[in-house]
Amino acid sequence: MNQQPSDVEKQMRKTGLKIAFCMALLMSFGLSLTGNLLAERPPEMPLAPIIMGFLACFAISFVVSFGIGIIVPIPKVNAALARKFKLQPGAPKTHFVESVVSNLIYTPLITTVMVLFVYFAMMPEGHKPPFLPMFIHSQIVCFIVAQVLILIFEPIIVKRLLPKKQ
Repeated sequence: MNQQPSDVEKQMRKTGLKIAFCMALLMSFGLSLTGNLLAERPPEMPLAPIIMGFLACFAISFVVSFGIGIIVPIPKVNAALARKFKLQPGAPKTHFVESVVSNLIYTPLITTVMVLFVYFAMMPEGHKPPFLPMFIHSQIVCFIVAQVLILIFEPIIVKRLLPKKQ
């Protein structure tokens, strides 16, 4: 029995991909910028490698973030959260809980990939700080930054991209 998705399902899937794309752009830009601002560099370092590092981190984190957005059904996760915790749609508590869970799904993986990339591919051997403190610090700071970004921008993106009721 092969059922074709309805027009509504196709539209919702398309909208979900648009939301995932926009959130991936936002999160990748925000977290790459955060990582770049956290980086300790020699003062004489030219601007070109800094910009190239930012662009490389942005590209990698975008691929990871969009990949998560395609694989993880966030609306289904949010629906399960609502059932489990008896959350009311549109309530501030609901948005906060959903944003924390979304942040827990996305940010640790994105940050881990970016830190590993920077540490092993971009840092010269003589200028590498100890890995674990750098990793933990990056996770904490990026989690906080991502939480703020999700809390502020996710409702705006969803509101703009969801089809208008007629």
